[in-house]
Amino acid sequence: MQFRAVPGALKGMLSFFTIVRLNVGEKEFDAMERDFCLAPILGCLIGGVTAFVCLLLTWASLGGAITAAAALATVFLFSKFLHFDGLTDFGDGMIVSSGKQEDHVRALKDTLIGAGGFGVALTVTLLSFACYSWLAAPCLTLAFVVWPVEILTKNAMVAAAACGRPGNGMASRQVRWTTERSLAVSTGLSVLLLLMIAAVILLLAPWFPAAANVTAPEWDLMLLLMLVGLIVSVLVGVLMARTANRVFGFVNGDILGATNEVSRAVLLLITAILVGVIQ
Repeated sequence: MQFRAVPGALKGMLSFFTIVRLNVGEKEFDAMERDFCLAPILGCLIGGVTAFVCLLLTWASLGGAITAAAALATVFLFSKFLHFDGLTDFGDGMIVSSGKQEDHVRALKDTLIGAGGFGVALTVTLLSFACYSWLAAPCLTLAFVVWPVEILTKNAMVAAAACGRPGNGMASRQVRWTTERSLAVSTGLSVLLLLMIAAVILLLAPWFPAAANVTAPEWDLMLLLMLVGLIVSVLVGVLMARTANRVFGFVNGDILGATNEVSRAVLLLITAILVGVIQ
């Protein structure tokens, strides 16, 4: 990674992966593909925007279901449903009865959404919504969950790219240039961002009744969840890449997008389980 190319890479990611439109060209997109390990920074931005929306709704004393729906809507809209589209394509590609690789690839690249894509997307979305709703509890404000989770979903994408075989699509160079070293950089960057979020939460807690009375053991729980989430994000990314390599023969943009959505659901489910068991 060349540090002089970092601004260009981040600019390319912001323009390509979000609804924000910037004046970018081949130079920025090339930097984005070479330095995909910076993706957690983009996740920090998306998670921060989503957390802000959740905090506003929490301040307005709206219910957990409304806040959960708003959280999902924010990440979907801000990312212009790009990763969600990859999830539906992944679902269609996986649910092929013939078992032949060419049939799986054909279904993956088909522009129409089939039952497999709809079913997988519905399952993942409902699971994420249910976990968000359950986590909107007094001791663990939902806003303080969505922010780190979005960072970790991007780390999972980097893990999938690092372990995947490049195909012939738009993300081929992105996958080819993302290595195990890139994953190490992404994971280290995620740690720094998670620690930053923990510090921000400590500063913001007094202004929010849902977090003002959090005890020391619960702060320890938050740090434990971040550590477990970091490990899980890498495991999900590796598993998605190995599955895609076996079924399709490559990892493309659809697989990376699906990894983003699947990792969010898995991270939220494990968070909910740990909170339920420990508390």
